[in-house]
Amino acid sequence: MIDMTGSAEEIIKLAIRGEEDAAAFYHKVSKMIKNDLVRARYESLAREEEQHRHILISLYHRLTGKVEDPILPEGDFETAEGGFPVALDSIEDALKFAIERESQAAEFYRKLAERTDDHDGKKILDYLADIERSHKNMLESELEAYLRDKDWYKENPKIKLNNNM
Repeated sequence: MIDMTGSAEEIIKLAIRGEEDAAAFYHKVSKMIKNDLVRARYESLAREEEQHRHILISLYHRLTGKVEDPILPEGDFETAEGGFPVALDSIEDALKFAIERESQAAEFYRKLAERTDDHDGKKILDYLADIERSHKNMLESELEAYLRDKDWYKENPKIKLNNNM
């Protein structure tokens, strides 16, 4: 877990980096899945994490008064969402990792929200904590579905969606 004793600016930079890592992770997981319907869910998660990154950059600008985007930390360190795995051996492992990652992110944003004196910043961070918690819940359901029918994730079912439903 991240040391929350750093400055708000340093912590926001780590959170931005964490969202970048999360988006990359979900893009990588999506490429592991043959099923178009399931793959689309992970691409959607990646886009949400990219949106979180933009929200945090806006918060950074507001809190610091700086107009330039932050220079993010580099190197091998633990980011807001728990870092990035070296290898993903299976969809099951990826799902379990993602569940843990989202749980850590929700807790990170909750703690950061408790720390801030900025009313609007607190609302944004509480919102992000709630969204990350919803990701965790969705991924837990996804894991249950995967364990129930692993073969379906390997298939690409030809399903036509009727817009008149």
